[in-house]
Amino acid sequence: MNELLTIDWQGESLQLLADRAVFWPKEKTIYIADTHFGKAATFRKVGIPVSEHTTMEDCLRLGTLIDNTRAEKLVILGDFLHARAGRSQPVRNLLFNWRDQYQELSIDLVRGNHDLQSGDPWPELGITCLPDPTPTKKNTWELRHLPPDEEVDRPFLAGHLHPGYRLHGKGRDSLRCPCWVASEKRIILPAFGSFTGLKNIKHEKGEKIFLTNGKEIQELG
Repeated sequence: MNELLTIDWQGESLQLLADRAVFWPKEKTIYIADTHFGKAATFRKVGIPVSEHTTMEDCLRLGTLIDNTRAEKLVILGDFLHARAGRSQPVRNLLFNWRDQYQELSIDLVRGNHDLQSGDPWPELGITCLPDPTPTKKNTWELRHLPPDEEVDRPFLAGHLHPGYRLHGKGRDSLRCPCWVASEKRIILPAFGSFTGLKNIKHEKGEKIFLTNGKEIQELG
């Protein structure tokens, strides 16, 4: 088990990073999905006392990935902000402070269903917002938030599902891990946000599942 795993996909070499991201070394681009920044603030608005430490921790995690890979571009596959109620001053301050450290980083956001409700990020963050789907500049594959239900001709990266897989041990012991789901024409990324749930997925024929505990990656046998 390693902190990154290199896979060949659509004629390109991609790295799965244990902290729930995909890195394309040739283009110096990191892909993540479903950050859901401001979710804790949304809970607090309805009287549920939740700390905002998750936003700070996720910013630190993302910064570490950028530093380690020396990425020049970040692509977020939807759901940057969780809800309009999460556009609080503490969330804004945390995101602005993070952005100040990575001013040269190019950031694209493929709008997800939560983005359509919460609105685009603050303009000062310098994030380019794109429709779902959007092709890569080199037309290599499409960038999506929502994976389509039907078969599509063009390969794509997507988020939205928050995929997880449950491992069963002896007796009633079980462990559920975030995962990537990869096939010939699609890669579904795990949710990057630490304050997000998981949706159990099945191991379908023709798909590969890569489990992560945040530090190491294991391909499901």
